[in-house]
Amino acid sequence: MPKLSIGIPVFNGQEFLPELLDSLLAQTFRDFEILICDNASSDRTPQICCDYALRDSRIHYSRNDRNLGAIANFNRVFELSTAPLFKWAAHDDLYHATYLDACVRLLEENPDAALAHTGTAFIDEKGDRLPFEKETGSFIDPKTGRRYWPDVPGIGDAPLAINRFWQVLTRARWGTHMFGVVRREVLQQTSLLPNFAGSDRAMLAELALLGRFKDANDQLFLKRLHANVSWTLDHKELKKFLSTDGKPYSRRLRQTKAYFGATRGKPIGVASKAVCIMLVAVHSVRLVVQLVGQGDPRKAADGYGWRGARPALRQRIPG
Repeated sequence: MPKLSIGIPVFNGQEFLPELLDSLLAQTFRDFEILICDNASSDRTPQICCDYALRDSRIHYSRNDRNLGAIANFNRVFELSTAPLFKWAAHDDLYHATYLDACVRLLEENPDAALAHTGTAFIDEKGDRLPFEKETGSFIDPKTGRRYWPDVPGIGDAPLAINRFWQVLTRARWGTHMFGVVRREVLQQTSLLPNFAGSDRAMLAELALLGRFKDANDQLFLKRLHANVSWTLDHKELKKFLSTDGKPYSRRLRQTKAYFGATRGKPIGVASKAVCIMLVAVHSVRLVVQLVGQGDPRKAADGYGWRGARPALRQRIPG
């Protein structure tokens, strides 16, 4: 059994998937398997996966009979894994060659850590890094001048579970820690990804109650910004992307339920659970009084002109 399983849920990923696979196969840490779960793609994704599987025996390809929606496909690829360590990889992101080495080493050195990740850099469609401004800690799009602040290392690293929980609630804006390396036995104690937009942060909140997040400061995780990322979709399109069951629901109600239920079954004591529930209540009030999307860099589609992208193009998003 390999030490690490890397799960790649993908839907119509022909544009960026080869670059991701190349960056993973170039890792200095080698003891891993790659599990690709194809969500019934209609482009060249199956051919690309089969070609790579023939080249490297660590790559395993499976295909769903129908599109399950992004959430179900993310959860399914974890269920297919067996290694003691696990990580999700979005098909459009990239990794520095030492990323896995850094994360695995952090987990080995910190037995109380549930998850290990690194700093984040933003890249464009071509894979080129956006310019970084050290004074503000932001990446700048040279075309529009818009700034992007990544989730900083240190989120979820407080000694107390209550503090880690609050850090995830208030500071994990992008939720990029979900693409870190996590201990399988810890991830199994969460509800995985519930079905609503932003569910990655709900899962991270659960993980934060189970262990610390450790981060290497080096920017070894490369998050790609491009026209087809899911957060450029409107609410109706996003619901369809996340789930294909067609059931109507309130995102805010599901989000609130997930956060209030995050403490269930967690070994943190009655008093700590009560404090966490209070923190969720405070955070929920803050969200209600804020304008939707105000100050949120993930709502930057207008700055890139992505909202005006052709419908056919915008549907080709990672899954």
